[in-house]
Amino acid sequence: MDLDCIQRCQEVAVYQEIFNSLETAVLYYDDAGELRHANIMAQKVLPDIWHKLSRLKEFIRFVFEYSLDVDDQNQLWALTSVSGQKTIFHELVKLDNLSYYDVRAMDHGGSVIVEILDISQIKSTSDDIAVLGIDKLILTEAMETSSKGIFIAKIDTEKRIVFANKAVDQLLCRSNASLVGYDVDAFLSSEFPFDENDIRKVIKEKSKGNFWKRIDQKDGRSNWLRLNLSAEKNYNGIYLVIGFISDETQNKIRENQLLQTQKLEAIGKLAGGVAHDFNNILSIVEGYIRLSETALKRGENVSGNFEKIKQAVLRGSGLTRQLLLFGKHRVVDGMVIDLCRNLRDIENLLQPLLGVNIRLDVDAPKEVLPIKATADSLSQIIMNLVLNARDAMPDGGDIKVSAYQQENNDRKFVVMSIADTGHGMDRLTMNKIFDPFFTTKEQGKGTGLGLSMVYGLVQQFGGTIDVESVVGKGTIFTIRIPLADGDFNDDVFKTSATEAEISISGKTILLAEDEPDLLDIMESTLKELGLKVLKALNGNEALAIQDEFEGRIDYLLTDMVMPELGGLKLAELMKEVRPETHIVFMSGYPVRGEIANISLPRDAIFMAKPVKPDFLRTVLKDLSAGQDVQSGEAMVWQAE
Repeated sequence: MDLDCIQRCQEVAVYQEIFNSLETAVLYYDDAGELRHANIMAQKVLPDIWHKLSRLKEFIRFVFEYSLDVDDQNQLWALTSVSGQKTIFHELVKLDNLSYYDVRAMDHGGSVIVEILDISQIKSTSDDIAVLGIDKLILTEAMETSSKGIFIAKIDTEKRIVFANKAVDQLLCRSNASLVGYDVDAFLSSEFPFDENDIRKVIKEKSKGNFWKRIDQKDGRSNWLRLNLSAEKNYNGIYLVIGFISDETQNKIRENQLLQTQKLEAIGKLAGGVAHDFNNILSIVEGYIRLSETALKRGENVSGNFEKIKQAVLRGSGLTRQLLLFGKHRVVDGMVIDLCRNLRDIENLLQPLLGVNIRLDVDAPKEVLPIKATADSLSQIIMNLVLNARDAMPDGGDIKVSAYQQENNDRKFVVMSIADTGHGMDRLTMNKIFDPFFTTKEQGKGTGLGLSMVYGLVQQFGGTIDVESVVGKGTIFTIRIPLADGDFNDDVFKTSATEAEISISGKTILLAEDEPDLLDIMESTLKELGLKVLKALNGNEALAIQDEFEGRIDYLLTDMVMPELGGLKLAELMKEVRPETHIVFMSGYPVRGEIANISLPRDAIFMAKPVKPDFLRTVLKDLSAGQDVQSGEAMVWQAE
């Protein structure tokens, strides 16, 4: 053996000694994937199985079988070690309850070097921290990729947002800088201004609440967003405000479609009763007119007959108003309403639906019980619950609807209960009745969405709904809605101007109405109010009259639907040539809702026909005084 050979052997022995002295277990696989070398530490780390891992494929299968943390291989492939070698995979392996190993495989020019580091001691002392770190990473990533907007604010001396994902900006159409560090009160009040007080109350009282926002698009469509807000104390004593914002547009569309379907079905059932009532009203009017004609020929006083005719007309007007309210065409929306008055309104609509075998008792006190709600939504709640009660009593029974005020924990509520003497429900059914699509009715008799919508509407009012039921005895639904703040005014508008302070006598009004008889009647009415009247049968005629008239025109009172030129276009043109003229619209058509014939501007003043003289006088006076006669959505509805 020559000297060079001896020297190479000595170098190999030295390398072998160094190789075996490493505290890291090392395996070497050649470019064919065969195990060529394994140091002593590898034999200690894997005493029973290392010799079974003679091929790289077997070793990879072993690693991934016992891996605790499978990382994304596409990303790890590009990682490099300190020596510049590319990492093929990097895994954390657990062989038993106490042994943890960090396994890294690196490419070495086609061959593979595997390093195995025993981290059992490190793992045992830092396990909680590691797990928390991983959980935080996963949770943060999940929230960032969520389609729901998520934000978190920390409440201490300040109320700063500490996290907000991208979906918050996307849903709210924000292009501002990051919300992190932003004051949560300022953020919520700017995005949900109509619910600002209720949101502040949730944060202050550390409670929960749901709030809605409608975003009108340029194409005329609307997006509906729901904010689920929770303010609570976590285990470290830190107060957090957590908000979830979701796009509920499709759910709203389906809900509205179903509501309309249910209402159309109910209106179909009402048709017979309504036709009966209108025929009675027409018979009364025709009868008293005939009696008046006869009495006039005899020279008798007919004022009593006229009063009867007036009462019959008011009765017909009230029935029309109730139908429009039920059909979701009440113009004023989102205002404070009187629960008792709305109960009395809907009572006449309920009776024809119940049949002769069911007795309805509506106990609505004369006192005002104001709630922040919408009349159409409230009617939907009552209608759904009463009709469900009817269906629970196929052989007849009693339904009692009552309302009263209640105080609980320094908070005042308006309580409405609907009780029946039907067959009742067992506990299993009661636990599911508010679930969407759950129904106890036979196939084709119910959608299972009525009570879920009732639950959602009550939540929108900031209220709660509870149910008690006894099989064979009946069911009671109890709804609690917060008493609205402030004094309630039963009129749709408020006025501060007195008769002595403001007078409309001598002012000029342009009246546009395409029905000749109604035009003459309204002309006489306006003259009785002391107004100078210019009258026109359509929009074009009204424009010609105002063009020829040289004086000031104080008011334009126009029907919205007229031939040649409608009221909306007439008002638009009048504003250009006479911007000082106050404009009031009137119509017998519904102006909002799914069957609306016309779309009323949000800043318009509207009066439903038949227009009452006293109501019209008050509106015109307020306009002259510069008073704000708009309410709710900045529109006026015919007063009772």
